[in-house]
Order: sequence, then structure tokens, then C-alpha cells
Amino acid sequence: MNKIFVDTWAWYALTDAADTDHALAQSANEKWLDDGYTFITTNFVVDEAITLIRYNLHHQAAVQFWTMLLNLIDAGLVELVRIDETLESAAWEIFEKYDDQKFSFTDCTSFAVMRALDLSHAFTGDRHFEILGFRVAHGA
Repeated sequence: MNKIFVDTWAWYALTDAADTDHALAQSANEKWLDDGYTFITTNFVVDEAITLIRYNLHHQAAVQFWTMLLNLIDAGLVELVRIDETLESAAWEIFEKYDDQKFSFTDCTSFAVMRALDLSHAFTGDRHFEILGFRVAHGA
């Protein structure tokens, strides 16, 4: 089964119809779902997305995003990985090593999950993923 990591960029672009990347993200989202991809994301990414949606749109949009995500999880289209102590430690190693980069800690948890699950592609516009050797897939 094909799997792709979904970053905050994608969740936000899919949620905000006024975002400049909305159409691009929507097209990619439809293509990957049609091609049978399962989306992998984390509780840290979801936290970041909900916060961004709440701050930039409104509370109800954040609630609707969470409800939509739960439905996608229930349908087997999204797998939610929860950051545990092992992944957190791996993320911290990445964070410490790359002092020359402006990686958020959430980015580092995403990198750790991608490594642990042997994922090569991220649905994101964040070029930080490329620095760690992952392929950025943000278009169809």
C-alpha cells in the first residue's frame, strides 16, 4: 500500500479555500486518494494544524477540521501516529544535530516518524523535508 506523510501545510491549504495553495493541495489530495494512498500524519502535526486554522480562520473551522480528520481516520484513509517517547527522542536528536536549520520541533517529530515508517514522500510545501532527504510532493 502506498503511504504519504501529510504535513501541516497540506492540512491548512486543504482547509482554507482562500489559501494561495488551496487548489494545488486539493488537486493533489484527490489524485493521491484516487490512487489508493493512505495518508500518515501525527498528533503533533494535527495540533499545529488545528491551532493555525483557529488563529487564521475561526474556531468553527478548527472544529470542522477535527471532525473531518476523525471521519478520514474511521474510513481508513488517514493513519494518526501518536508521538511516543521513542519518537520524541529521535526527534530531539534531529533537532540537536541540525542547529544550522530552522526546523520546528514538530518538523523533527515528522522526520522521525517518516524515518521510522520508511516513508519517502511528504505532502507539504515545506522545503525542510528535502534537507533531510525526503521528497516533497505538493502537486498532482
